Amino acid sequence: MYKKMIIMLVTVVTFIVSFNINALTASAVPLDHYHIVITYTKPYKKYIGHKYSNWNTIYSAKKKTKSTFSKSVTWANSLTGNVSLSKGKLTALLGFNVTWSDTVTINVPFSFNGKYRQKVQYRKRYRKYKITRIEYLKIVGSSTQKKHLKAFAYKYDGVVSRVVRDK
Repeated sequence: MYKKMIIMLVTVVTFIVSFNINALTASAVPLDHYHIVITYTKPYKKYIGHKYSNWNTIYSAKKKTKSTFSKSVTWANSLTGNVSLSKGKLTALLGFNVTWSDTVTINVPFSFNGKYRQKVQYRKRYRKYKITRIEYLKIVGSSTQKKHLKAFAYKYDGVVSRVVRDK
């Protein structure tokens, strides 16, 4: 009984899917009359400036002291958006690998005055690049559509540190 129900269910699903597909192709214009050509402009890279991560507190105290704090920090280059380029071509265009990551040890020298509570903070700095190119979708015998593609790439550029008054 169970096997019969599965076979009937598969038959019904197959019928519905093939019915819908046949209904769509019967009413649609045959695709062999149209040729679609997609072309792209040469990608363009522009340096935008810096992007920073949030501040991270690594030490806080209310005492007069002068020292250096060491910490391991993991960073990663990244890419947001899509410009229809392979990772290899993006690396060649930008001059760095957008998927590269690593862990480094940072040394943050600091000096507290002891009058009030202070904290040592750091944040990661990235160089920000904008990548643009245009995609043209041409349907032969019809119109051409133009689409602006945009992405942002971030390259690790070190760490910024500070000593501030703690609340």
